[in-house]
Amino acid sequence: MSSAGGNNELVATWGTQGVANRMLPFAYKRFDGVVPEPGALDDEDRALLQKVEAGFETVGELYAGCKFRAALGEAMGLAREANGYLDRKAPWFEIKEDRQAAATSVYVILRVVDNLKTLLAPILPHTAQKLHEYLGYEGQLFGTQQVVEYQEETRSHEALTYDHSGAVGTWTVSELPAGQALREPGPLFKKLDEGVVEEEYARLEG
Repeated sequence: MSSAGGNNELVATWGTQGVANRMLPFAYKRFDGVVPEPGALDDEDRALLQKVEAGFETVGELYAGCKFRAALGEAMGLAREANGYLDRKAPWFEIKEDRQAAATSVYVILRVVDNLKTLLAPILPHTAQKLHEYLGYEGQLFGTQQVVEYQEETRSHEALTYDHSGAVGTWTVSELPAGQALREPGPLFKKLDEGVVEEEYARLEG
């Protein structure tokens, strides 16, 4: 897969046109800014949650083996499953006939987004942090990075350091509670003007 193709799929499946951006604004606007209380889950609801939650083992093993492209592919496959579920459930239509059924679909998708946020966090840390906040959580998933200058006897050098003490992120299945206050979501990705991209390519090639 080319870089451009991979980026386009990422945006289509996960970002601007994907499951996160399709559902978060709808959930925020139509359910009073909170995670809705679900009704009884049906077989399709449970199947999707189980499949996505199983990703903590399959995707986790790929990360552990430093197979990052494969890990991303596995996680994006789960995001495609979630998009298919969303197309079939169509809570924007459900809500007109059965608000409780729509609330259940929205709750399931928010749980899925919460899980995928974690599964994709090692590759998309900044996007994961945005979703962490949109879903109503506090704190930083990751610690802080900073460049520190070290002085030796004959010279000094700089090193990139990482402080994990403030990190709250954990590799665990979502327990997103009904009733949790959401934050008003914004776009996950910013589309760059093609001129900016061309200028950057020219700079790198020059």
